[in-house]
Amino acid sequence: MECRLCLGSTPVESSVSIFDSPRPERLEQRIQTCCQIQVQRGDGLPDTVCLSCKTNLESLISFRKACFRSNETSQLRLDDCLKIKTEEVLLENVIWDDEPSPPTIQRKSSEICSKPLPSESELVLHTKEKPVKCDICLKSFSRNTSLESHKILHTGIKPYKCDICLKSFTRKYYLVLHLRSHTGEKPYKCEICLRSFARKSSLGLHKITHTGIKSHKCDICFKSFTRKTTLVSHEKFHTGIKPHQCDICLKSFIQKCDLRRHEKSHKIE
Repeated sequence: MECRLCLGSTPVESSVSIFDSPRPERLEQRIQTCCQIQVQRGDGLPDTVCLSCKTNLESLISFRKACFRSNETSQLRLDDCLKIKTEEVLLENVIWDDEPSPPTIQRKSSEICSKPLPSESELVLHTKEKPVKCDICLKSFSRNTSLESHKILHTGIKPYKCDICLKSFTRKYYLVLHLRSHTGEKPYKCEICLRSFARKSSLGLHKITHTGIKSHKCDICFKSFTRKTTLVSHEKFHTGIKPHQCDICLKSFIQKCDLRRHEKSHKIE
C-alpha cells in the first residue's frame, strides 16, 4: 500500500484507510486542517496513510490544541487584568454614584468652576489629583478609602460570599451586584426606551446607543461602534485568527459563541 502523505510503500497491516477511520478521528479533515492537503474519496490517489504518518499527524493535532489552549489561557489572564482595572474604574467613578449623596455643605468652592463642594476630599476629586499611592503596584488614587479597597485585590482575600451559589467577592458592593443576578433586580431604567439594568454603569453605556455617537472606529475598515468591546470583537475578523476549535472536526471559529452553536450540530447528528 502507498501512503498518501509520504508516498512510502507499506504492508496492508501497517496502513490506515483515510476514509474508513473512526468518526472522531476524521483523518481526511485532519489532513486538510493540518497539512492543507485536499483529499477526496475516488480521486485516483492513495487513500491510505502509513502508521508513521498517522502518528506524526496526531502529534501535530495535539500540538495545535495545546497552542490554542495556551493562547486561550493567556487571553483569560489578560481579561482578568483588564477586569481588575475596570473594577477599579467603577469604584472611582460609579460606586459613589450608586450611593445616596450627602447633603451639600457650603464650606469651600472650587477654584475651577466656583461650584460649592462639601469637603476637602471632594475638592481633590474635582481637581482630579491622586495624592495617595499603592506601595505594591504604585497605582495612584484620589482618596485613602479607594486605596484601601484597592489593596484588597493584592491579598486575594474575598470575605463577601453569596449564600446562594457560594461565590466570593473582594468587596461588598460586588456581592450586592452579583445578588441581582439571582433576584433579577434591575433598579436602573433608561428613560428613553424603559430598558432596565442591574448596574448604573451598564445604563450609562446603554444611553450612548440612543445618541447615535460611534466614537470607536476600526483602523482597517473604518467601521464605527458605540462600545469599545464591540470594536475589539469586530477587529478579530480582520486578523483571521480563530482560537476556538471544535474537538470533533477541528473546525475553528473566531468567537466562542459560534463554536458553541457549531457543537450543537454534532449532537444532532
